[in-house]
Amino acid sequence: MKGSKLTTHSLSILILKDNIKSAKEVITESEKIHYKKVKLGSYTGYLYYKSNLPKSPRWVSLFEQFIDDTLEDVKNSSSSAIFIIKASKRFFALTFGYGKSLLQNGCYEENFGLRVALNSIDAEKLRSIDREHLDSIPRQERSQTNIAAALPNFGIDIEQDLIKAVTGTPTDTTLGKRLFGKDILKLNIPFSLEKIIPLLKKIENLYQATTYKENFAWIDNLKEVRENLLINKLDDQLLQKIQTDNFDKTWLVIPEIIDWSDIGGFRYQKQVQGEKLEDIDWQSYKSFLNQYTYPITIETLTKHNVLAISESTGQVFYKWSIYRCIYCELISNDTNYVLNNGKWYQIDNDFLKSLDNYLAKIPKSNLVLPPYNVASEAEYNQYVCSLNSNSFFLMDKKLISHGGGYSKIEYCDIYTQDRRLIHIKRDSGSSALSHLFAQGRISAELLLFDAKFRENLNTILPLSHQLKNITQNPNAKDFEVIFAIASHNKNNAKELPLFSKINLRNTCKNFQKYGMRASLKFIDATCKTETNETA
Repeated sequence: MKGSKLTTHSLSILILKDNIKSAKEVITESEKIHYKKVKLGSYTGYLYYKSNLPKSPRWVSLFEQFIDDTLEDVKNSSSSAIFIIKASKRFFALTFGYGKSLLQNGCYEENFGLRVALNSIDAEKLRSIDREHLDSIPRQERSQTNIAAALPNFGIDIEQDLIKAVTGTPTDTTLGKRLFGKDILKLNIPFSLEKIIPLLKKIENLYQATTYKENFAWIDNLKEVRENLLINKLDDQLLQKIQTDNFDKTWLVIPEIIDWSDIGGFRYQKQVQGEKLEDIDWQSYKSFLNQYTYPITIETLTKHNVLAISESTGQVFYKWSIYRCIYCELISNDTNYVLNNGKWYQIDNDFLKSLDNYLAKIPKSNLVLPPYNVASEAEYNQYVCSLNSNSFFLMDKKLISHGGGYSKIEYCDIYTQDRRLIHIKRDSGSSALSHLFAQGRISAELLLFDAKFRENLNTILPLSHQLKNITQNPNAKDFEVIFAIASHNKNNAKELPLFSKINLRNTCKNFQKYGMRASLKFIDATCKTETNETA
């Protein structure tokens, strides 16, 4: 009614793919789904809906045997509805209840709501951010504030955080007091259906805008690929590489940090019996496939497991699918993609170029280290120290107890009399290398800024290597951190896995900020990965 106050509605909006030509092609096939045409002037929308029979909630069963009466009158009913209409160039879908379940998979744009929200929200008035932190072990996190705040208050790492969703206050008050954006856009506004077309046209313009680049341009650096058609295409390219033995930038790696102290080896079989391998690689896995005549398919890669076998018990210690153990970098339609830990990511080309340019400037260490041709990291570190007994002091496995959230810290693997912190790691995948760089950063920060840590460190160091004044923060320029990577197929930072490269750049940027020197050393490795070390 004209002039009457509009009721506030909570709206959940999706935008459909630009190749969608009609509403009915995105609705799942079911006899239970009904629809009505909705005429709005010169526009026609389609309301699809489905009702479910009322049923007792699960908690009712907890009480039924303890009461005399029944709880038959306690019922829940749910309904699903979705309204599809074309505003100007694109179809939109408004979901109600469980309405999203009526849509076919892959018919709507991913991150639509996120893009609209970032183009709409006042950058100083964010309330919550959902993110995935791409570290050695990826983790999902939500950061939120009690009051509207700017981005720096959320502790976002713009190099390693994938932004999944945001909530905040829009600059345009007609969009309500608060917006939430992920795939879906959620807003609460006074609304009637007659206003749907102007609203959707405004939202479509916001989706196409690039305002977000002023404050959030970095979100384009890394994007998780979730569109099934693209994932299938990338998987097909991966299969072609495996089938033709083209393993350039394609490795089998352990996908997480593990405790090597009780690892006796690996197997590909589901059973504990069978050949036990020192390491996983394509040669051994393809030999396993040929032995049992398994086809090379994505189904095979997801069903087959890598088993880590306990040295002490012979039982399975860890288990991962082969697919999750694959690290692959490839180019499709001039766009860079990475498969890591079972997920495909799209990498912005300019971001990758900038990353490689930065890493190329990291100094190469002049430290002379022998080839890595022993069975374990511990054995190698001991051997290196024996060659330089006057200057090199073995710190490997000498953990320093410390508070502040870190518990026990390994200062480095080898510490030299001229104040070089040498961290050594066998190249066994992105997780191990990222862990190496993180260890180097944490120990350096404690050295520079924590007197208690320096005090504990001095109790381990010989007199010749001890810090002179532990109460005063040392001069960062007096120290050098050396990351020494033992590899049989890599000799520069550009060849490292993508997420390891990102970790390395972040670590070196921190060192630059402190004034501490950092360098890289690649060691020629001539034997397989160790099977009895502590990560």
